[in-house]
Amino acid sequence: MTYICVMNLYLLAILPPSYISEEIDEMRKELSAKYQVFAALKPPVHITLYRPVRIEQAAEEHFIKMLKPVSASHYPFGQQIENFGSFNNKTLFVNTPKNPFIKSLQKDIAAIISRNKIDPAAVKSNSTFNPHITIAYRDVKPDVFERMWEEFKNAKIKRSFMVNHFDLLKHDGLKWNVLKEYPLQKTPELTLF
Repeated sequence: MTYICVMNLYLLAILPPSYISEEIDEMRKELSAKYQVFAALKPPVHITLYRPVRIEQAAEEHFIKMLKPVSASHYPFGQQIENFGSFNNKTLFVNTPKNPFIKSLQKDIAAIISRNKIDPAAVKSNSTFNPHITIAYRDVKPDVFERMWEEFKNAKIKRSFMVNHFDLLKHDGLKWNVLKEYPLQKTPELTLF
């Protein structure tokens, strides 16, 4: 009998509300048409909480369950997006200022993944958390990046939204799909006088 190990690709992320996602997706499409860069169009508009990781299909249910305590221990929070930034002269993004709530959420997700030995490269790959929403990357050539950065380095955008859940996405071979939504369920304690 031959055992076939099916590995799937998963991503943990915050998906902004549709009115923000649609606005940012329009930016990505305009960049794509203007500069002939297409890689950033593949995933949904998102803030990565934990990079894509491969997990055996047989472990999927366990992975889904082990993330539940994270959602129960976090309050919903407000998140801003503001202006633009870049990495490595090939990635252009909408800046997502780090706040204590998103930082804590990401830290707890990374701790669960590390503790359960889901991602062997966990310590190296997720030690620095820089929340952002990518609008161009991977297929951006250096000369194209210079022109894009010149266009966006002083551009302004400022939006805010409530984060009341995070998502586990699964790649089906063609695109990312939401597999599980985790509501942030911690409620403030009531003080009786």
